[in-house]
Amino acid sequence: MGKHGQGHGHAHGHHRPGPADEHLARGPARVRCFALTISDTKTEADDTSGQAIRELLSAAGHELVGAAIVKDDAPAIEAALLGAIARGAQAVVASGGTGLTSRDSTFEVVTRLIDRPIPGFGELFRMLSWQEIQSAAMLSRATAGVVRGAVVFALPGSPHGVRLALEKLIVPELPHLFEQLAR
Repeated sequence: MGKHGQGHGHAHGHHRPGPADEHLARGPARVRCFALTISDTKTEADDTSGQAIRELLSAAGHELVGAAIVKDDAPAIEAALLGAIARGAQAVVASGGTGLTSRDSTFEVVTRLIDRPIPGFGELFRMLSWQEIQSAAMLSRATAGVVRGAVVFALPGSPHGVRLALEKLIVPELPHLFEQLAR
């Protein structure tokens, strides 16, 4: 399987067209995306997670309409998310602030804004994390859902977690997700 999800989960490269292919074909090949880093310490120079988001979405053919770094502060996170959506982002991929420390507020902000949750995202992300970090995966509060017509993904701040979520879940399903939302 290619690094960007070619093969769409079919083992050994054998591929029989099926219903999922029809959904993918109807979904937009290019989604307008915004990369949001939530951190009290990161700068553009050392924001490796934000860089990974931008690189992986661009490599998959999506349009990057903006990027920002905001402090782990609930009003700042909410303003950045809603601002990105207001400026036309169809998908916002946020990294950071999904842990359990007293400063981690991304989960609370995102879940409060979500109109339609996508619980399978967090479930699958933790399942994939389990395979690598075992029981520590339960500490992740990665989540996703539809906010004002856009899809928001809240990922951990680690570059590895960001890459895992994008390569295994987000990039392969963005077209299908938007095909579903358009119905």
